[in-house]
Amino acid sequence: MSRNNLPAEWGPEEHPPMEMLRQYQAGALPPDLRHQVERHLLSCELCSDMVEGMAIARPARVRLAVRETHGRLKHLLAQKKRKRKVFQWPIWQTAAVLLVLAFAIAEVIYHHYFAQPSGHFTQNTQPAANSSQLTGVVTDAAGQKLEGATVQVEESSSRVTTGPGGQFTLDLPAEGATLVITSPGFQPKKITVTPGNKSVNIILDKKE
Repeated sequence: MSRNNLPAEWGPEEHPPMEMLRQYQAGALPPDLRHQVERHLLSCELCSDMVEGMAIARPARVRLAVRETHGRLKHLLAQKKRKRKVFQWPIWQTAAVLLVLAFAIAEVIYHHYFAQPSGHFTQNTQPAANSSQLTGVVTDAAGQKLEGATVQVEESSSRVTTGPGGQFTLDLPAEGATLVITSPGFQPKKITVTPGNKSVNIILDKKE
């Protein structure tokens, strides 16, 4: 083919115009120009890549790829929405759970702090059934009142501590009891009391 048959802007040693490559790729070139372009593509990697890219990026293929991508995205979004609905609790269920927890905590606090009997030392504040009450004073040999002395029913947990005047009040079993009296620096002492005893005076001897 002579140079006169080629477009004015394309010489034998030059790259073919972009429009000519598009016509070649679409099959719209005359046979002589098509052969000329083919010979050029055999020796020009750049133009060959451009023609291959045009074939890949055909409008119909691009539109099809866009539709396929759009469909896949919609499918993934739908899956995510379904998963979110499965694990999402309604607001009323969350509120109900929180209300039950708050009620349980309030019950524990009430029974632990407010429902217990007042005071911790109640064993001697109320007379036991079938028992009598004994009052007394603990002193030393000189008649000095002993504060802090312990008066306990033998073999029992019932016991009291004397006050500032050495006085005490103790519940006795109906059949009477043996009392054990102790105080730091003094010898322990035991006395037996009967139900008829209402008050006693107890004298402790100092340890030698």
